[in-house]
Amino acid sequence: MIALVFCGDLKYCPYINRYIERLENAHVDYKVYFWNRSKFELKLSDHYVYYDQASDLTSGKVQKLLDFVRFRSWLIQQLKKNHHEKIIALSTLTGVFLGSFLYKKKGSYIFDVRDYSYEHIKPFYWIEKKVVENSAFTAISSAGFKAFLPDRDYIIAHNFNRNDIIEGVKFSKTCGKINFVWNGVVRYFEFQRYYLDALKNDPRFDIVFHGDGPELNLYKEYCAQNGFNNVLFTGSYNNSEKAALLKNAHILNNCYGYTKNAGNKLKYAVSNRFYDGMIYHIPQLVEPEGYKPRWAKEAGIGVAFPPNEGFADKLYAYYQGLDVDTFDSACENELHRVISEDDHYVKMIDEFITK
Repeated sequence: MIALVFCGDLKYCPYINRYIERLENAHVDYKVYFWNRSKFELKLSDHYVYYDQASDLTSGKVQKLLDFVRFRSWLIQQLKKNHHEKIIALSTLTGVFLGSFLYKKKGSYIFDVRDYSYEHIKPFYWIEKKVVENSAFTAISSAGFKAFLPDRDYIIAHNFNRNDIIEGVKFSKTCGKINFVWNGVVRYFEFQRYYLDALKNDPRFDIVFHGDGPELNLYKEYCAQNGFNNVLFTGSYNNSEKAALLKNAHILNNCYGYTKNAGNKLKYAVSNRFYDGMIYHIPQLVEPEGYKPRWAKEAGIGVAFPPNEGFADKLYAYYQGLDVDTFDSACENELHRVISEDDHYVKMIDEFITK
């Protein structure tokens, strides 16, 4: 039996579904161990076992550490009791907190890294390095992570949904107003407001936000107070509605920006929206620094301009200068490469769980 482990609320680990899908396809038994940290009301099958102790996310560092130590103790007790031969450790924190328990089981676990974490802290990095070195393989959701992780071979686990792929999609270039579209959780206001200001009431652009989020009211209040007449908020949507919403998107707003505390997390990561651009053949604007702009430029599927003087003219000129056939080919070529890497990732999972 294989154990899948996550040191947090399961709702924050959607990528676990890929592993569960492969396990069920192979008819391999498994257990999922996680921490119901927010005390959600859960209705789960017998495959799921959870540590049902609340931990306040706003509590101090010492209290958080104590909570993690208690969870670790519970988790290791569960893993030993159930004699799992193989483990899939989901997230950097999960792998590092299991530490020596994992790396002493050389080749019998997968380590899945989805974000920059605490690699700047040397003891944390040293433990992570040993976990990477002794894993059957380590999956990363962005090739940009290689900049801060130990120098090893990694499997790319692209963070996209293959069910979103639609055959025959083409770039449809508008002759009218350009819809500059954000889709997803509405956040990063402190960075996004510079883009809002740069396109404010420009007759060449409409600014559209599809989605909901903790900062949505900040956006609405800012636009109302500052006299914007070219911004539209459509509210929350289901993933099944995404294709229809993006049909009228001409440029994707894929700019996350940086904050003092989360800068490295954003700098190296690749957003779901990045894949939306290549899947639906929509040019995208990405933030000017980090891994995303390098990938977008090399692939020919996006551009990066800082929101300074002349930004609107540059963005307009970029869009007008796009060649339809060239852009379509760039999206198709890049999506083909991503699918090939995803096939390899799935193959590695299947080999791990069945050998």
